[in-house]
Amino acid sequence: SLAPLEATTAEIGRRSPQQLAPIDLRDTPAEVRPLVEALNDLLGRLQSAFEGERRFTANAAHELRTPLAGLKAQAQVALRASDDGQRRQALTQIVEGVDRATHLVEQLLMLARLDPDSASARYEVTALAPIARDAIAEQAPAALGKDIDLSLSEQGSDAVLGDRTALSVLLRNLIDNAIRYSPAHSAVEVALAASGTETVFTVRDQGPGIPAEARAHLGERFFRVLGSGETGSGLGLSIVQRIAELHHAAFDLAPNLDGRGLCTTVRLPLGGGV
Repeated sequence: SLAPLEATTAEIGRRSPQQLAPIDLRDTPAEVRPLVEALNDLLGRLQSAFEGERRFTANAAHELRTPLAGLKAQAQVALRASDDGQRRQALTQIVEGVDRATHLVEQLLMLARLDPDSASARYEVTALAPIARDAIAEQAPAALGKDIDLSLSEQGSDAVLGDRTALSVLLRNLIDNAIRYSPAHSAVEVALAASGTETVFTVRDQGPGIPAEARAHLGERFFRVLGSGETGSGLGLSIVQRIAELHHAAFDLAPNLDGRGLCTTVRLPLGGGV
């Protein structure tokens, strides 16, 4: 009578860490079938998580390879430079390349840390207004460099339950994207408002906007809109979307009200929805 159970035990014992296929239920005793079904569900989720991490690692390696190759090329140019002007230009390109690579690594590390268990452990009652003001102050030099009018409108907001650091990254990435893709001498409007059971954070820019078919893919890792003329890792909105998911918030991309640019909206439920 214990033979089917012993067979199931033996099958599990023979498996390597890479074998995550479901366990055969045909000869499983009825008494342990719920346990094996739960184990199969866990194996399925592990398989999905591992596949996602493998894709992420492969994409990250590809994204890092490009800036590193560029740095090497500029270093070689600097070594072969025959005059100070050419050498200085190559070194300037190296500094800019290091800045881009550093930003990419920071984005990758942030995305890797955004898992539900570790995030929820850091949740606390958090006011968004101070975070928004800090994000505006941090991005002000970039806006000033393009002569962009960066403004913040506060129409009341209630505290949410969340990870302060993650929420700060969310707001900063949305503002950074708006400034990055807006033309010089334009405006980026940031708004924070209380709406019923939600706190709504909105960023409006006057950039070229994004076609509807491309907006559907903007939350995907490493996706970038072609023809934007801007460099980036394609991770900013992926991180925003992931942080929103962890806080049970709605994240939406739409054309700006006047038809120019993009409007990004995050609706955070009071109490964080957790």
